[in-house]
Amino acid sequence: MKNDCEKSLLELIPLNDTILSFSRLYANSIRYHHWHQCMELLYVEEGYGVVIVDNQHYTMRPGRLFLFPPLSLHKVMVEESVRDCYRRTVIHLDPWAVDRLLAPFARRQARFAALSQRGSRAQVYDLADSHPHLDHFFADYEPLLNRGQCEHEDVACFMLQLLRFMPESASRPPRTSAALSTQVMFWVEEHYGRKFRLAEMANELNRSASYLSRRFQQETGEQIHDYLTSFRLRKACELLRHHALSISDIAQRVGFSDTTYFISCFKKRIGETPLQYRKQLSGEEVTGKG
Repeated sequence: MKNDCEKSLLELIPLNDTILSFSRLYANSIRYHHWHQCMELLYVEEGYGVVIVDNQHYTMRPGRLFLFPPLSLHKVMVEESVRDCYRRTVIHLDPWAVDRLLAPFARRQARFAALSQRGSRAQVYDLADSHPHLDHFFADYEPLLNRGQCEHEDVACFMLQLLRFMPESASRPPRTSAALSTQVMFWVEEHYGRKFRLAEMANELNRSASYLSRRFQQETGEQIHDYLTSFRLRKACELLRHHALSISDIAQRVGFSDTTYFISCFKKRIGETPLQYRKQLSGEEVTGKG
């Protein structure tokens, strides 16, 4: 089975010198699991589909707001019948910079810090009742936030008001019933560090290998091997960020038996070698081949 290693799983958002990027657009969704180095907020204005995040499926519909913390592995699938009219507001922001802007507002700052913390769960809010107000709110801020550099005051005001729209204790919307692919995702989370055998997974989940593969692709739009590789590489990024392990040790820990193949796959999917990724994070000059 061929892995699609040409896709960039780390969708690097070039915030450059600005704190926040803001877009209201009609656009196709990314059809594979990915993550960002920054925080993402997705507000659905038109269109229906499924969002997969934290090993769960959630219905995507107008008025629903999704918050993805940094490095949160997620996927958005839009129904084919409404693909041409899928409209969304997408906000990418630097959580550390926003946190500093909210410092004078202790309660709002603490709430934002909890929502944007790496490793925290994605949040889903059903704001359909507030949609007319949100539409007006986004329209007001679009010219202020959609220019080359946002004023810090505008960003702070925008975030303070946006947080007011979000209930303090969000009740998570009902999950969709795509139970089999959810079971596969949990299985991957528990076993990604060892050699993968589809037959072993199928046996543990009491399904045939062919049925499991077919159902997973129907429910997620991806092959199991592609999702497994995405998950392993995200775990590798976490280890590169927080541990001084060698590249070969990291490869072994996340399930790659061949270090050369790990480096090659990391390069194709993330856009740089593991060593370059680590050095870029530490601010060192990048040298070597990973």
